[in-house]
Amino acid sequence: MTHSGNNGSTWVFLLTAFMTGCVPHIAWVTESLDPPSCIPDAPPTWKDYTPQNWKSVHSAQTAVRFVILSRRPPRLQARFDRTKSWVKSHIIESWYPYDQELRQRLLRHEQLHFAISCILTRQANITLQSDTDLDKMLLLLRASAQRLNLQYDKDTNHGTIPTRQAQWETDVSQQLETVSPRKQ
Repeated sequence: MTHSGNNGSTWVFLLTAFMTGCVPHIAWVTESLDPPSCIPDAPPTWKDYTPQNWKSVHSAQTAVRFVILSRRPPRLQARFDRTKSWVKSHIIESWYPYDQELRQRLLRHEQLHFAISCILTRQANITLQSDTDLDKMLLLLRASAQRLNLQYDKDTNHGTIPTRQAQWETDVSQQLETVSPRKQ
């Protein structure tokens, strides 16, 4: 399609395309441990999600698996599960400016779900440095992650309350900065 002149929709598209590349994501702090408590040790992107055409009330889902690492001292790891993480196809395929804004807000919301699981895993690994009941810690980690992620969705209405979402983003970013197991 050819546009003659500078109409408003062309400018909106160009401005939106520029801005979506500059939208800030959660402030991620990588971990100095090898291997890190989270895989990946970075926020997921839409490339990590499977596009789906499901009839769901939700627009996306972030799935995390918690695993025990065979090493001394014992460690746990949160792994982003690509096979169970999905996003509705129309959200990531649309070029409408409103949908692009929605896509970026939804991605930040989903990234925070992963970050919450990572913070809890980091905290569990700190505890494991002095307490070696690995099975109980894994159960506690799974239960805590489920409870906190449900609370996050409830508080933010799945990311649709901007002020609450922003507060969670700030709190989680601060926790990522302060919670990290030490090398031994």
